[in-house]
Amino acid sequence: MQRVFSAEEKSTIVQSNHPDLTLWMLWAAKETAFKLVSKISSPPVFSHKKFQICALQPTADSSFEATAVYQEHSFPIVITFTSNYIHAVGGNLATDQWPHFLLHTGVHNIAKSEYEIWGARAVWQETFTPEELESIHHLESALVRFYCKKSIAETLKIGASNLQIIRPAKEQLPQPPFVLCNNKPCEIDLSLSHHGSWLGWCFSSIKR
Repeated sequence: MQRVFSAEEKSTIVQSNHPDLTLWMLWAAKETAFKLVSKISSPPVFSHKKFQICALQPTADSSFEATAVYQEHSFPIVITFTSNYIHAVGGNLATDQWPHFLLHTGVHNIAKSEYEIWGARAVWQETFTPEELESIHHLESALVRFYCKKSIAETLKIGASNLQIIRPAKEQLPQPPFVLCNNKPCEIDLSLSHHGSWLGWCFSSIKR
């Protein structure tokens, strides 16, 4: 509580009817804001208190909305949750711009059989290009890319083999991932996450 949250955020947690849930929603929103800032500038030092989460409010569909503030940046955040996970999604957009974009999100719990199959690195080599493999270091990062590409392919109505998720390094630091379609950059933005057996992803596309 002392290291991560501001006085206002601590007050929000303590006054909540569900303080544990509120704490982890604010945590997830801060993680989301960090990823957003990393996409529009060099990745900052992740000092949690510098990412302020305010105006946390429930919505009609049982999710929550909040605003993340970091220096001159302000981001809308949408948070959904179940008894198993919290999934926060944000965008570097003014609120009135959101209707022009489609946001696609997905969550997957890794099955025991998948651990057995994807534990073999030969499966990775069959599924991903050499450029993709440069940023895949464990089973979870492989699987979240597999499912995200599958979801993007279904949305675009193309084969997943036409897609690559690349995460290049700059000055020995990994950069945010981006999508190549037929070896060319495309308009889709994406974010990947995983924790334990849970995978989460989100990608955007422009409405046609």
